[in-house]
Amino acid sequence: MATSYRYLFADLVTNQVLAELPLTGVSFGQQLNAAGTMTAHLLISGVNTAGLNVLNATIPGRTAVYIDRNGQLVWGGVLWQREYTSNDQVIKLTAREFLSYFERRRITTGSGTAYGALAYTGIDQLQIAQALISNASSAPSGNIGLLYNQDPGSSSVSGITLSRVYYNYEVKTVFNAISDLSKQVNGFDFEISVYYDGGGNPAKSFNTYYPRSGDTYNSTDPNAFVFELGGNIAEYDYLEDGSKAINQIYALGAGSNEGKLISIYADSTKLAAGWALLEDQANYSDITDPTVLSGLATGQVTAVSYPPITLKIVAPPYVNPTYGSYEIGDEVRVRITDPFFPNGYDAIFRIIGLTVVPGEDGPERITLTVTTGTY
Repeated sequence: MATSYRYLFADLVTNQVLAELPLTGVSFGQQLNAAGTMTAHLLISGVNTAGLNVLNATIPGRTAVYIDRNGQLVWGGVLWQREYTSNDQVIKLTAREFLSYFERRRITTGSGTAYGALAYTGIDQLQIAQALISNASSAPSGNIGLLYNQDPGSSSVSGITLSRVYYNYEVKTVFNAISDLSKQVNGFDFEISVYYDGGGNPAKSFNTYYPRSGDTYNSTDPNAFVFELGGNIAEYDYLEDGSKAINQIYALGAGSNEGKLISIYADSTKLAAGWALLEDQANYSDITDPTVLSGLATGQVTAVSYPPITLKIVAPPYVNPTYGSYEIGDEVRVRITDPFFPNGYDAIFRIIGLTVVPGEDGPERITLTVTTGTY
């Protein structure tokens, strides 16, 4: 089946489309609660002569990139790097999803002084996340045109109320603040999705999901996602990473020396079952509330108390389930029988990453990253 890709370049602030450029060597990815990356090449020979203003349409830090697949937007982000090699007459472009913009934005009151804070008391965690985006967007030249929760599956409230204080002197990034909120016990998932609005223009939305994004696997659902080697799994890589397992953590909060806030959480069940003590630490210098710090510590250990199993599955795009029917956050069932699993392997995983190579000279290559870990 023929697949058509288009690559649109727009002004980051106004969202005005500046050019549609013929990219090659494209690879783009998505990640759960993080910014995925796109890389591509633009061959200059023959492009500028076609009347396309390549240089003005690919200014790093000022340009948005949208990827259209068969008439639907499947990826969007900020162009951060371009590198030209005169010998090959090729520009290498690197972009990251729109969440990366908020890695570059800081939380402040805009007062121009270190003595100030944004305070949220007894507010739903999802509304705090949206308020942080709104605060960043209210700064001069800080609005990149985000809407909120345009995905029908997203959530505006979770029922989990929190209190947070973000001091000017911390200049914490907006992304890190939202990520910290999401990682606590009873946290949430978040993303910036892209789509065409009613007028056919690229648009983007900050979405939050509670308790999480994606569909839960249900064995009785005939539409549940099942991947099986020899059918819709062309190949796979299998990784168990004990270096990421934690059963005791030291979460460090605000303060210094003997006055530093600390919360220690251990998974006593794992330790009683015979696991060796595996420790780590996490730094949250902006957290002054012991209850908040405790929730973060518990959430960190819960996520990786077992060594997570991660699979990278290469799935044909037009074999059920087809590319576009599943999304980041979905649970899938994986079945494998081969020399590594001679007695068969059957487990439930969650999609936490997705990489697409459009393959202008061959078939698309879709790679799903799935894990048994809790995210």
